[in-house]
Amino acid sequence: MPLSLNEIEKAIESVERLVDPLSERYGRLLNGQNLPDPFWHYGIGLSDTHIFDTGQGLCPFERNEVKFVFSIDDIAFKPEQTIKRIKQALYVFSDWQYTFTGWNCEHLGRLIATDQARCYQSSFLWWICNMSPEGDRKTAHQIFRDYLMRVDPKLIR
Repeated sequence: MPLSLNEIEKAIESVERLVDPLSERYGRLLNGQNLPDPFWHYGIGLSDTHIFDTGQGLCPFERNEVKFVFSIDDIAFKPEQTIKRIKQALYVFSDWQYTFTGWNCEHLGRLIATDQARCYQSSFLWWICNMSPEGDRKTAHQIFRDYLMRVDPKLIR
């Protein structure tokens, strides 16, 4: 269900209230599992205790057991930019339908943190889900880029 403008603004206020730039998790792409669920869940670190849910919730939540997503440092945005990109992404993607295969937390998390709307977990179904063979959501990157060009071009490469 899409977020209202009021709900988007409340989520942004929560992000601003919970961020801790001194945390090593701040602005970093994180993932973790909720066992026995076999899938990895993605989010963006806000502090040592909170992450931003890039899945169905689109809001901060408390989570201690997470891991850093490795092998993205050379393509990741600076943490401050990533946090700003979260806020803008809420306006763009709050009405996108979440599905495991077509648009999920990994797609959005990677788009915010690295500019690649990619999901390795569902890439094997790329031909069904309007993705590239690498697992990229074909339209998400362009839509987000076009939006950022209008509102804050400093958040794009």
